[in-house]
Amino acid sequence: MRMDKYSNAAYGSAGLTAFFASLSLYEWGFIIGMAFSIILGLATFFMNRREQRKRTRLFEELVHKTDPQNPSAKAKVVASLMAKAPKDI
Repeated sequence: MRMDKYSNAAYGSAGLTAFFASLSLYEWGFIIGMAFSIILGLATFFMNRREQRKRTRLFEELVHKTDPQNPSAKAKVVASLMAKAPKDI
């Protein structure tokens, strides 16, 4: 019974090694390129999400800190922000 466990592990690892050894250089390049593409895509997504949350938090602080008695000042500040980066707001 014990030999079956060891022989299964040996055959499994040998099969896995044979599979990876049969890959050509082109296929290895494709696999590595896909892995880096996925990693960079995820990094870009998380960095953009973090920046958008940070920008939203700063905008909320700006809106809450302005004087409610003088709404024209708030409108001027918001208009200047929208003029600087209309696609980001």
